Amino acid sequence: MALPFPGLDVPVVDPQTGQMTQSWYSYFQSHHRLAQLPDVSTVAPTNGQVLVWNASTKLWTPAAN
Repeated sequence: MALPFPGLDVPVVDPQTGQMTQSWYSYFQSHHRLAQLPDVSTVAPTNGQVLVWNASTKLWTPAAN
């Protein structure tokens, strides 16, 4: 279920932590699924991995940071 837009008065990044706020994180997670994008691998990343471009497969894939 897609969550409503948090509002322009809600900061995207918490200035104290430098992390995305929970409101925006939840909003983006409910609206955008990376695996639905055609150039993103459907392999689930493990803890600490980031998405990197693989020129051979032309996909963003999980890899070590």
